[in-house]
Amino acid sequence: MSNRTAFTLLSSLLIVSLLTSPLWAAGFEGFGPDDLRESFPAASDGVDANLRVVHAARMNGHPIELDGRLDDLCWKDAEAAGDFRVWDPDRGAMPTEQTIFKVLYDENAIYFGVACLEENPQNISTHLSRRDNYTNSDIVSVYLDPYHDRNTGYNFRVNPDGVLMDSYMFNDGDRDDDWDAVWQAETHSDERGWYAEMKIPFSAIRFRPEESMTWGLQVYRYMHGRGEDTAWVIWDRETRGFISRFGELQGISNVSAPKQLEVIPYFVQRTTDPSIAGPDDKLGEFQNMGADIKYGISANMTLNAAINPDFGQVEADPATLNLSPYETYFQEKRPFFIEGNRFFAHPEFNMFYSRRIGTGNENSRIRFAGKMTGKTAGDISVAALYATTDITDAGKSHNIFKNGRETNHYAVARLGKEYNNGNFRFNLMQTAVNKTAAPLGDDDYATREAYTTGFDFDLNFHNRDWNVSGSYVGSIVDHEGIADDPDINSRQDYGSGATIGVFRGGGKLRGSAYGRVETGDLNLNDMGFLSAPDEISSGMWLGYNYNPDGESNLFNRANFNFNLNSNWLYESRTGYRAGTDEIAWTYGQGHPGFTTSNINGWMQFRNYREAWWGLSYNFEGTQRYMTRGGPLISEPTTWGGWGGVQTDTRKDLNCYAELNYFDDTAGNRSYTFNSALNWNQSSAINHHLDLRYNDRIDDTQYIETVDISERPGGVGIGGRSYVFGDLLQQTLSLTLRTNLLFARNQSLELYVQPYITVGDYRRVRELAKADTYDLTPYEEEGYDVNDFDFSYTAVNLNAVYRWEYRPGSTLFLVWTHSRSGYFERGESSNPHSFSNDLDAGNLFNNEPENVFLAKLTYWFAM
Repeated sequence: MSNRTAFTLLSSLLIVSLLTSPLWAAGFEGFGPDDLRESFPAASDGVDANLRVVHAARMNGHPIELDGRLDDLCWKDAEAAGDFRVWDPDRGAMPTEQTIFKVLYDENAIYFGVACLEENPQNISTHLSRRDNYTNSDIVSVYLDPYHDRNTGYNFRVNPDGVLMDSYMFNDGDRDDDWDAVWQAETHSDERGWYAEMKIPFSAIRFRPEESMTWGLQVYRYMHGRGEDTAWVIWDRETRGFISRFGELQGISNVSAPKQLEVIPYFVQRTTDPSIAGPDDKLGEFQNMGADIKYGISANMTLNAAINPDFGQVEADPATLNLSPYETYFQEKRPFFIEGNRFFAHPEFNMFYSRRIGTGNENSRIRFAGKMTGKTAGDISVAALYATTDITDAGKSHNIFKNGRETNHYAVARLGKEYNNGNFRFNLMQTAVNKTAAPLGDDDYATREAYTTGFDFDLNFHNRDWNVSGSYVGSIVDHEGIADDPDINSRQDYGSGATIGVFRGGGKLRGSAYGRVETGDLNLNDMGFLSAPDEISSGMWLGYNYNPDGESNLFNRANFNFNLNSNWLYESRTGYRAGTDEIAWTYGQGHPGFTTSNINGWMQFRNYREAWWGLSYNFEGTQRYMTRGGPLISEPTTWGGWGGVQTDTRKDLNCYAELNYFDDTAGNRSYTFNSALNWNQSSAINHHLDLRYNDRIDDTQYIETVDISERPGGVGIGGRSYVFGDLLQQTLSLTLRTNLLFARNQSLELYVQPYITVGDYRRVRELAKADTYDLTPYEEEGYDVNDFDFSYTAVNLNAVYRWEYRPGSTLFLVWTHSRSGYFERGESSNPHSFSNDLDAGNLFNNEPENVFLAKLTYWFAM
């Protein structure tokens, strides 16, 4: 035998022996059911007598190759934990399959290895999807409470295709899915099941370094095909709480606080083809660059800053036509404001509505923005944000050296302190706004300053089954007059509001009661959002939860609820005849508003189909805002109901449908049909379709207020006619989202929303007497209510290509197409041919605007 042949034979034997030896297989074999060192305690009530504990092992010299195979030697000596129980649908039952996990750590990260054993691998469900957008998939979910405050934490999830999802947890169970961290996970599947290996850098989370740390821990495994959710720690359904019920992760020691600097520079190229363009108009070109910076001041505190930030949103706001007296509320879609928004949330009053910043003018820009969040060494949670905006000439917003006009400054801060293991929480919040050349009504003021102060508390008793909460908010709006104009004087407005509530969240029978007051001059809208102040309200809720946990052949779960709410007007008000001191109408403090009531229920059947229903009865009441600052108007008694069904969401094709119907004693009525369809066409293609149709008749749709001295003909109240039309309105909207996944980090999303609403006015009347429903024909000469017939159509379309080419770094390619048009019969050149039919053909009669955008970000850490 030649030396070369002998060497080849010996090498082959050595490789085979290594591959088949116990040493090589030791890592994975440690994840078998026989390796568990504990048994599950009896179904618990969440108290320490049933506390589950697992110990993390420090890695010593054996690195992990993150591949999901769990065969690295360092896993061998780590403590195995498992013995999961069913979380849903039959709480506490034995699971269909076993799940085992282990925990390791080094000086930089914590690692989780999870073995999801499966006797028949064909039962494993998985689909590719965008990050944070799971569809019809098995999941491994790890929850961490690094502060061990039993109130806040983090959630890291992965499916068998390696798709990541992460969330920040707060308030003992609330979730912020917009939080994104840079972490990694890899998965692997074989004939025994599927496995997940997760690496979570310490820089991605916040914790308090100690010589030996104890963290809260919970691990879930969801088996989608069976509809079975299993958990390492369980507690009965009648026990309130979530993070406060976690088990413990012990043994992490000698880990230093990471002080990591993360920088994400970006470059944006935007090209706009305007909707109204002449033959000589050119495409609008826009370039911008800047950076988002995140610095870990300590393990407890993080500073975020944005230099020349890109605050553009990729997806357009949904189309809507608002005929109510209240402002439309839009969801925030700009990444800087989405991330960490929950730190600035007041539980009862919306003191911080980030859409107020940089959205008031099409040439508005945000020059700088920064925020800091975290906890101090004294366990005081801190959140602060500052932003400054201005308005530039068209096309100049990208030039950081170009000064703008009407500079505005925005600041918000929130401090919180917890006691008694998170059972008692107290928070203080302050906002401040300074606006130059800010308008107030028809007058112009040199500046406008607005300040709001808020306080809230949350107290939990009796193992968190009972809760008492309350809050207070005060506002000051300061208008500085113009020195050269004696008719414009400085003015200050003061307002306040408060709430108090009691809630029972444990047991089968649950309920709450609350009281709320808002003065008439409470104004949060310079930085927050408040639609209708000036009221006193109170209400109650009673609910019953039915959780048979396998003892019913019909239901998995069900609940039944009763609600009763009433309100009164806080302020007394008086209206005067136009141009005189003669009283035209008046009402006193505490004037009755309205009382509403409903009963409703929800149920999930054993086949995982769902149904819900409700009946409502609203007593005759009073509305203040329907006359847009005029006298009160009554509303008739209203009744109605709703009902809906949902098919099994585990199926690749599932849908729901819901019908709402409301009627009143005056003949007004409304019915709405909502439906949605979800289709997972393949493991890499999914579609979601929403359809909504509304048909309503409203004989008190506000049209205008007419001064009789200028336009005689109406009866009027105090010299003014409050004119209402009898409106028949139809609205149809469709929303389609299609996702095509090329890989777990590469996707193409298509979003389309056509929207049509048309209105036909049939008669015109005016309010004859304040604080009644007494309407009389409006008889101004030549007044034709059909002139107000309208048609509004809109189409929004987005195509977004996303590629996360390395962790934290993304390429976006975006095409946005939008077109809309609002038309009234009275403004038409040929009113007789004006069409306000619910016709989809009108969608494409408007000129389009196309925007093409490319954005590149690159994440690196130092």
